[in-house]
Amino acid sequence: MEENKNRNQENENEYGYENYESWGTIQNTVNAGSATRPAFSAMGSGYSATIDGAAIEDRKYLLTILGCLVWGFFVNYLICITLGKYLITSQNASFLYLIIPLQIVSVFMNAFAKKAVTKFIAYNLLVVPMGIEIAFVVSLMNAMGAVDAVYMAILGTAVIGALMFALAYFKTDAFLSLGSTLLWVTLAALPAAIIMMIFAPAGYAMMDAFFVLLFAFWLGFDISRAMQQPKSVENAITAAFDVYYDLAYILLRLLLIMARNAGKRN
Repeated sequence: MEENKNRNQENENEYGYENYESWGTIQNTVNAGSATRPAFSAMGSGYSATIDGAAIEDRKYLLTILGCLVWGFFVNYLICITLGKYLITSQNASFLYLIIPLQIVSVFMNAFAKKAVTKFIAYNLLVVPMGIEIAFVVSLMNAMGAVDAVYMAILGTAVIGALMFALAYFKTDAFLSLGSTLLWVTLAALPAAIIMMIFAPAGYAMMDAFFVLLFAFWLGFDISRAMQQPKSVENAITAAFDVYYDLAYILLRLLLIMARNAGKRN
């Protein structure tokens, strides 16, 4: 325990980290980013719209989705190992305010794109800012000596993803019926999270846990819709866009929870 405290103190001196005051910007960014998630999805419009492209076999459709997801998180990994330390040593978190505009651009670009190439570009415009956001949190946690917590968050995201895939496979219709409910719950939860962060920060951890559960249901919803929509390359990329968004925000929320717990232990 004493060794962890000394390591944390050294990291505070090196990275300018002071308790959890530095997390305000990242928490606001995560909350704002969450707001773009329901706005285009549950009503069947925006980036969740289907395209009547050339039909492909189920195997190719699934492999396209998986390939896009693997690519997205591989890019996130590269950003973490190449830019992570710079992001937390630059002493300037203003780059976080570029994340939301880039996400909105990617959402609209994917919404109106008709070709697979354009949709894949839009997907990457989502992956890069999300990767920067994840890299910032992961690198700060590494600086705190909370490497194990990062691995736990990644494992937790993988477990949730596998569980929701299984549930969506067997309860497809049940998840598809939740669209409008998820939309309104998410829209109501966002101002509640901001209010709690300002006036009841001690209870804000509960909101992070709530959003993990909420985005898990979004994940089940998007997986179910991916199973039902016409099988085309364009729709496969759109499905990957939706599923990646859900998994990335589940990971971010778990990272914030793990970071907060690690800070309490040190």
